[in-house]
Amino acid sequence: MTSGQFRVQELNPFMEWHLHTTATSLEIACEEAKRIAKIIGRKTRVVSEGGAVLSEVDPGQ
Repeated sequence: MTSGQFRVQELNPFMEWHLHTTATSLEIACEEAKRIAKIIGRKTRVVSEGGAVLSEVDPGQ
């Protein structure tokens, strides 16, 4: 992973977090997480380079 990137992950049907995409800014990563959650109907989250969960989106809420 390139320095400064944020990972957007989805919670797959096996209850495992799966990398979906990366973004260079937190704002873009959060928008992607929202968009992906809406499309696939599953939880998504944004994780920092260091592994901290910065945002989580639950499409059911």
